[in-house]
Amino acid sequence: MDKKLMLIVNPSAGKGGYKSHLGEILNILSQEYLPTVYFTQREGDAARYARQHGSQYDLVVCCGGDGTLSETMSGLVQAENNPVLGYIPMGTANDMAATLNLPKNPVQAAKTILQGRIESIDMGKFGEEYFCYIAAFGAFTQVSY
Repeated sequence: MDKKLMLIVNPSAGKGGYKSHLGEILNILSQEYLPTVYFTQREGDAARYARQHGSQYDLVVCCGGDGTLSETMSGLVQAENNPVLGYIPMGTANDMAATLNLPKNPVQAAKTILQGRIESIDMGKFGEEYFCYIAAFGAFTQVSY
């Protein structure tokens, strides 16, 4: 097995549901990839991991909420090479998963990554910060909740 996978897990996303699904997710993804797991500890970790190490992998998968996805995408867009990104929604709102028509069940999402299709999505840049899905300021910053 020559294909390598970077799995970025945000243990704070949602209600910590990764604990009951991580083993099965890894089992599914390891059918085609050799996974390496990175756990975030604080805001900015997903972007940093993706930026510094993402180019070394054939596939990067983030497991968390919309914020984890946005951070991971932000890091990958700044990486030397941009590998394909998969998303396992485990957050509170998971608006991006709904927008992309992804399964909200983590195990099904992992299966979809292996069977799925590649799509391009837009990113924005506000000053020096990259974002996907939404950028908000002022009175309506909590609108997605």
